[in-house]
Amino acid sequence: MAAEEGILVSFLDLLTPENRAWLTSLPEAEQRDVATRHLEAVQGDKEHGLGRYDTHDTQVEGVAVGDLQDPGHLANAMVRQEQERRS
Repeated sequence: MAAEEGILVSFLDLLTPENRAWLTSLPEAEQRDVATRHLEAVQGDKEHGLGRYDTHDTQVEGVAVGDLQDPGHLANAMVRQEQERRS
């Protein structure tokens, strides 16, 4: 569980204050889900890929291929996309 806690804390540190506030308003399990997906994307997890986070569809908003080059940009883009899904 300590490793999962570290992943979440590291992820939250990458976010803008607005995105951090929004994400921390979600249940902790959902926060961990987004943080884990981010870690998988940054590490290039080929088995799971980005799942819901489509970086190849140019029509999707939130995550762009260029975001993959910067973990902070990717983290914030993933949170923005979660916000869009829930609105």
